[in-house]
Amino acid sequence: MDVLYFKLNGIVKQFLGDKWDLGLLISKTLGYAIITGSLILKVPQILKIVSNKSAESISIASIVLESIGFTITLLVNQMLGYPFSTYGESFFILIQSIILLVLVLKYSKKLNSLFYIGSIVYLAASFSIYKFANPYHLSLLQALNIPLFMISKLPQISAILKNKSVGQLSFITCFLNFGGSLARVFTTLKEVNDPVILTSYLIGSFLNGVILVLFFLYWNKKTPTARIVSKEKQK
Repeated sequence: MDVLYFKLNGIVKQFLGDKWDLGLLISKTLGYAIITGSLILKVPQILKIVSNKSAESISIASIVLESIGFTITLLVNQMLGYPFSTYGESFFILIQSIILLVLVLKYSKKLNSLFYIGSIVYLAASFSIYKFANPYHLSLLQALNIPLFMISKLPQISAILKNKSVGQLSFITCFLNFGGSLARVFTTLKEVNDPVILTSYLIGSFLNGVILVLFFLYWNKKTPTARIVSKEKQK
């Protein structure tokens, strides 16, 4: 096995240069695969909500907190000059999360003035961070992202447990979330070596795994509202 590794490593260095090795090649490939996958990560979830005109069992708080977390990830990594392959998916997931948030608010009948005020505050805060944040501020934001991503998953987990149903959650989106966060652990170890960012991805992987397990436990089980509607149709 070691002989095969050294041979492959030699081939990589021969074609790509001494700065490269097999691990870095795998990391770069994984990184861009994650970014490619992120282009459609939440599309199945978006299509499911639009198709059913329902956002049952989908937590608004989770989407908001996750969007803030991805915004911080995008800003911090870009400002610290980390390779795009280690964080690029944050941009595409953020856009889809915002679309998802609007849809969930719309079908939950909660798309009101508070959303527009919050959007203005969000844009102003993002611009201020990008223009004025120094390395100390960035380190604080990195540290903030750990509990933020952790807390962002808890309302969704709570909603599933409360309803005993996954509602309109998409399995494909949940699975890609889990696989992507696991792969990010490897790319962070190989290319960034930042313990704060690594911790964030480790916690994210664990909580995405919990949601995936709950998906299998409550697959095809209807929410309380759906059960009532179903009974009324049978009368």
